[in-house]
Amino acid sequence: MRPARAATLVAFLTAALIPVPAHAQPAPESAPESASASEGRQTWSVSPAKADGPDGRPGFEYVVEPGMRYDDHLAVRNLGDAELTVDLYAGDAVNTDTGGFDLLARDEPSSSVGRWITLPTTEVTVPPRQVVVVPFSLTVPADAEPGDRVGGVVAALTTGADVQVERRVGARVYARVAGAVTPAVGVESLSATYRASLNPAGPGELDVTYTVVNQGNVRLTLRPSVAAQGLFDLGEVTAADDPLPELLPGNAITLTRTVTGVWPLGPLDVRVTADPVASAGQTLAGAVDPGVAETTTWAWSWTTIATLLLLAAILLALWHVRRKIRALRVATAAKP
Repeated sequence: MRPARAATLVAFLTAALIPVPAHAQPAPESAPESASASEGRQTWSVSPAKADGPDGRPGFEYVVEPGMRYDDHLAVRNLGDAELTVDLYAGDAVNTDTGGFDLLARDEPSSSVGRWITLPTTEVTVPPRQVVVVPFSLTVPADAEPGDRVGGVVAALTTGADVQVERRVGARVYARVAGAVTPAVGVESLSATYRASLNPAGPGELDVTYTVVNQGNVRLTLRPSVAAQGLFDLGEVTAADDPLPELLPGNAITLTRTVTGVWPLGPLDVRVTADPVASAGQTLAGAVDPGVAETTTWAWSWTTIATLLLLAAILLALWHVRRKIRALRVATAAKP
């Protein structure tokens, strides 16, 4: 079945469900997703297909238009030697707590791609070592706002009697609704705690916790960094991380970073920056404002405190000595 209307294709890394128009360029090849194999367990894979079978597409990203319908096919391949029956359903995508990609459970309501996809059946049976192709459609609401919508179609097998376990293989759907895109990122809930070194003469560590939020309407790849410095920029240290997993619109990830080599110099200014570096494979370096948050913490060690107390005691003793000397001079000068 051909798409109701051609869509613009951008290279994508995982299996997706929107058709390839004739003028599109396919993404780099990769193996279709499959359930983990082990002896005695049924295994299967899911991949994009045409009506006559899998077509080799590893995955895609499209620009779609409000009010339009897009038709495609999904291939379910039985990799085992026994007949396989799996459930089919669609769901929206979310980021996990660690930033990974996941789909909503079947009993969780979807509001975008998972709701837009229509399947002709909720169950499919595949003979051993065979492939069954399932058609489906994605209908974009007429009032859909611009930006990325992410989800997928799942082929799931539930096993177990007392404790049911669902094994599922998903084909991802990345649909960008045509219109103005507004990439934006924020850093929230920043906190920092200093831990002094056991070595009284050495630097300590700074534990920094913060939440990065995708506040825009497109998915983003972000690179966070932490900087800390004392008064007058003394003891400045910086720590840059590798890019985070792709963060979907409206999603957030909480991170904790330990910065080493931080000297106990009293008040410490801490700054976290989340730089957008890419979106859907397109470089954004310098094109989008970074998310920034700042806070102040105190960096002290027992050695520092003891030194300051000793210094204060010495100054106080000197002050008392000077007072006594001054008093003696006054008393001596007052004698006839």
